[in-house]
Amino acid sequence: MDLLISENRQRKNAIVLQLFLLNFALLIIVSLHGLINLGIGFTSYLFFVIANIIPLSAYIWFYYRRKDSNWIGYIPIFGQFVSTILLMVLIPAITSAFSSVYMIVLAGVFMRRDLLYTAISLALAADIFFIFSVPINISILSPQVITGVITWSMMTAITLLLIVGNDRKLMSRFSTLQKDTLNKAEQIKRLATTDTLTNLPNQLSVHEHLQNAIQRAAASNSRVCVIWLDVDNFQMINDSVGHATGDQYLRLFARQLVQALPPNIHLFRSGGDEFNLIMDVSRDDNQTKNIALTIWEACQSPILVAGVSFPLKVSMGIAVYPEHGKTAEKLLISADVAMHKAKTNGKNQFLFFDEMMTFDLLQKRKLEDALQDALTQNEFTLHYQKQVQVYSGDVKGYEALLRWQQPDGQYISPGDWIHIAEETGLIIPIGNWVLRTACQTAKKWQDSSHASFTISVNISALQLMQHDFAAQVLAILAETGLSPRHLVLELTETVLIQSIETSTNHLNLLRDKGVKIALDDFGKGFSSLSYMKQLPADIIKIDKSFIDHIEDSFVDRVIMESIVSLALRIDKEVVAEGVEKQEQLLILQNIGCDYVQGYYFSKPLPEHLAFNKQVEKEHLTVQSWD
Repeated sequence: MDLLISENRQRKNAIVLQLFLLNFALLIIVSLHGLINLGIGFTSYLFFVIANIIPLSAYIWFYYRRKDSNWIGYIPIFGQFVSTILLMVLIPAITSAFSSVYMIVLAGVFMRRDLLYTAISLALAADIFFIFSVPINISILSPQVITGVITWSMMTAITLLLIVGNDRKLMSRFSTLQKDTLNKAEQIKRLATTDTLTNLPNQLSVHEHLQNAIQRAAASNSRVCVIWLDVDNFQMINDSVGHATGDQYLRLFARQLVQALPPNIHLFRSGGDEFNLIMDVSRDDNQTKNIALTIWEACQSPILVAGVSFPLKVSMGIAVYPEHGKTAEKLLISADVAMHKAKTNGKNQFLFFDEMMTFDLLQKRKLEDALQDALTQNEFTLHYQKQVQVYSGDVKGYEALLRWQQPDGQYISPGDWIHIAEETGLIIPIGNWVLRTACQTAKKWQDSSHASFTISVNISALQLMQHDFAAQVLAILAETGLSPRHLVLELTETVLIQSIETSTNHLNLLRDKGVKIALDDFGKGFSSLSYMKQLPADIIKIDKSFIDHIEDSFVDRVIMESIVSLALRIDKEVVAEGVEKQEQLLILQNIGCDYVQGYYFSKPLPEHLAFNKQVEKEHLTVQSWD
């Protein structure tokens, strides 16, 4: 504290010195003006200069020799006092004296309020106003001159005493001001380099830290590893339970990861749900892989937020100096590219960068742009595949399957772009279009044929996580006029389990209105029989992988019998997907499966072809069953 006050005292003395020097220079100029234009004698001019030089020299000597003396601030008072008297005597100025005094007083007020440079400017303005506006025909010994000299001198002395006389109080104010300034500067620096949510260093810190690590590695012939980490499916958390819970999730995740990392690994938050890790590594590739595996394993434990357990999975991209880049920017780009490749490959994994990934990422970016254009230019269409009753051959309903036909007529397989639509969020508007179009088609078919059947629509995880999902579905039903009992929403086990509580609330509301829920690809996901009871499903759709070899595999047949038997006993309908052979159909009929779907009856067809076949064969049975 004493050191701070001493530094502030020196700063204050320097300011006063600047003020005095400026005044002194101005007074020298003015005195020359008086000597040349007003006929002032050279002896008076010399006396004036000496009277100013003596206090100035004393001030400078004490300032450099005795910096801890509080009273040296009074020296400029003497100089200002003498200069003022001499100036008033040499150039009488009654008219402007009082105005200049007021300006000096106001300058003192400004300085007392720590507006130092404003005060200096105002004091100089007072001198200029005083000097260049005085009349030159007033007698030096007139009462007006004497009164002006006394008034000016007293007010100037009093003002300067107020400014620098109370040194302790002024120093306290300077000290407080400096501490506040330093604190604010430190806070600004911290905000610029620290993430306020997790208290981790942010993206600005990454480049500096990584550049320093690269310099050390270059000097020691070692390597640096950069990991770009992305939390999988974080958007679903934000959409389902809100951003406040999402922020808490990230905060807890960062704390959990920091606790699991060794001290030589530095963690940064680059933004959103993405993080960077930087560490020095040896030239042993196995060591780098083991470190990456350790970090990945530390990111597999669920996060508990407000009593609710949320799954934690991460995708990680890894780049190593100097193999994957020799600058901080190149390494970060390489790690980012590898991370996106890990997400494209199915998420929840880590990959090391290679050059082919850059080409793949460019292709992905092009596909994203094309997807956006496809949505706005109506390049999507729906094909429909029958679902048939096993015993009677009646058409139970149709599943609407999304197809993307580009302007050149080429179809792009959904497997090539669905994951991109999910990552970019385009799956939400695309899914809403599918639901609306399918309901419109089903209503049109029903009105023209007077047939009763269901239309099945696949729902993505992002759609289901929307807070108003149920309301959107009911609004589309009302808009298209389709009865809720004719709509089936198909969801995979994975989609439902990601947030059972949120999913259950939406789906139970829709079921109360008459909408049916189908558990799609059953057996392909978590395959826990307990989910058949927990999940709000009316229909179990058995995955095609169990049907493909059912005629040859005793195990597959036993599994099918068990699933069908259990589903029927808990009052669930069963649909077998991917039926392509008559032998498969006969086995499913014998084990009691309700409905089947597959190429044996029809491949997915455009609206006009699917509808025609429905009209022709709606009540026909398959002759080979007999």
